[in-house]
Amino acid sequence: MEFTAKRVGVAVVAAGAAAVAIGATVMAAAADPVAPEVVSATPADAGHENEGKYTAGDYVLNVHELDDDGQGTSTAIGPRTTSYSKTVHGTGSWTPTVVKFSAGRDGDGPIVFSYPVPAPGRTVDCVASGTEAAPRVRCETKPAR
Repeated sequence: MEFTAKRVGVAVVAAGAAAVAIGATVMAAAADPVAPEVVSATPADAGHENEGKYTAGDYVLNVHELDDDGQGTSTAIGPRTTSYSKTVHGTGSWTPTVVKFSAGRDGDGPIVFSYPVPAPGRTVDCVASGTEAAPRVRCETKPAR
């Protein structure tokens, strides 16, 4: 294949357009840090109505249930462990609005995923995967049993 000025020009324009698209995607994600709610028809686990369910991957998963002021509770969950939270809908005087996740033994590490707390009568089920260096968290809102 012969490189001509036209082919090089087209490649440069295509690379520029790709960089702009990637930049726009990153900016959009940064502007809206809370992932949209994903609703599932599968009910919550029996015996855990109105509780949040969090399952860690192959690393420590830090779960932060926070209100609009950033106040709340944090829990570190060991690798390959599931934890249930009775505070996902609050404690009476305090009500969380978002669940945020970080990975690793440093509980104050960077937030890797955020998800809105569902309305009463619904619960959240979150599963972490990936690695500590590249964690992924997926959450679903489920109806309480």
